[in-house]
Amino acid sequence: MNYLDLFEKSYLITRIEVFTKNRDKEIIKAQKLYFTDNGILNRLADVSSGVQFENAVYNQLKHLNYVRYFALKTGKEIDFIINGDTAVEVKETATLSDLKQLQKLSSDIDIRKNVLIGRYKTPNFSDYIWGGEIQ
Repeated sequence: MNYLDLFEKSYLITRIEVFTKNRDKEIIKAQKLYFTDNGILNRLADVSSGVQFENAVYNQLKHLNYVRYFALKTGKEIDFIINGDTAVEVKETATLSDLKQLQKLSSDIDIRKNVLIGRYKTPNFSDYIWGGEIQ
């Protein structure tokens, strides 16, 4: 057993796998790691507020069953794929260009439902879920 296994079995972290449909285009690589508590994350690492927000959103989504992420070799990614049919992108300040990028990437893997989550309220753009509304 390695340390990551120990931390996961102790409920300190959770790891998620990459979502795959076409292995030629997708990265088959390391799992993404999320802390179960943002306080522990902040104590152990100097991370941006965007990383903290994504970690907090994951802790809300992980109860929805099958959560994966999608990444291309180019570095473009979708933060979360829920149950294989919903793409979720997390941004501090959600914009129309973020939504369009999410829609493009998700359509490439035949996912039609898209959810953009923003930490801060964005004036003149409302096609996203404000982080304060997540239950």
